[in-house]
Amino acid sequence: MKHWTAQELASLRELRSRFLERSAGAADYWRTDDELALYDRTFAARIGWKCDAAIRAAFALGWRPRSKRVLDWGCGTGVASRRLLNAWPHFEKLAFHDRSARAMRFAADRARHDWPALEVEASPLVDRGTLLVLSHVISELEALDDVLHLVRAAGEVLWIEAGTHADSRRLIEVREAVRGEFRMIAPCPHATRCGLLAPENARHWCHHFAAPPTEVFQDAAWAEFGRELGIDLRSLPFSYLVMDREPSSLLPPGTSRILGIPRESKGYCRVLSCQEEGVAEFMLQKRDDPLLFRTVLRAPELPPFRWTFRSGRIAGGEQQTEK
Repeated sequence: MKHWTAQELASLRELRSRFLERSAGAADYWRTDDELALYDRTFAARIGWKCDAAIRAAFALGWRPRSKRVLDWGCGTGVASRRLLNAWPHFEKLAFHDRSARAMRFAADRARHDWPALEVEASPLVDRGTLLVLSHVISELEALDDVLHLVRAAGEVLWIEAGTHADSRRLIEVREAVRGEFRMIAPCPHATRCGLLAPENARHWCHHFAAPPTEVFQDAAWAEFGRELGIDLRSLPFSYLVMDREPSSLLPPGTSRILGIPRESKGYCRVLSCQEEGVAEFMLQKRDDPLLFRTVLRAPELPPFRWTFRSGRIAGGEQQTEK
């Protein structure tokens, strides 16, 4: 049984080609509301799963946004702000900005349908009472200054990107430009200079992996989508930043965050670990801590850890989550 029409698959392939060629943002390229709805059911849903993972990471540390207003900048179909509102429905106002007027109408109509009591505004202005949401926009920016003034005006920021080396490195530029003005919530376990900027770490990048909803793997339509588009539904790399203006850190000194995927060998694995002292690769032997070894290799979304070391190797680790 076919779950997608030939026309839908052709549209999806064309959309994906635009994304991969990074030519999608040159103009208002959305031709119909049906095309937006198709995108929202597929590619935007996968972006939503990444947003969910970033939200879970912040939530696990005890973070809750204090803003009452959200600006979804570069909103597309509005999936990022919808995920935010699903997690934290206390927001009173929502605004959208996109180069596509059609996309903004689609996002606003969907928000009004899902949250009829929410005030949906037209203003793209940002202030300290605003949580600024950005998703998959960094590759379309000619210069980071195009959006840094909005970041600096906001009280809180949730920024999600695709998880490529290039996009992650640009997001690090954003972090470095504003880290003296914001508290780093996630994924950064510290507020000092990013350790990936050290010359020896040039080949690495800050990326993580989101866990898709389990029901996706029992859904025939998603299986056909992955097969026809050549997309591995299990792999959802992303880079992100969650920041606010509160003074005290949510994480104790000595906290580390694993970047990317640990590399497993027989009886041990190597993890790329970010901490205040820098980014470094450490070995973890299975015999030293079997439970930690399984967690590091099998958990789809890893929390920050406080490592204990023996002879330069990780000998144990305490997960850092809300107490």
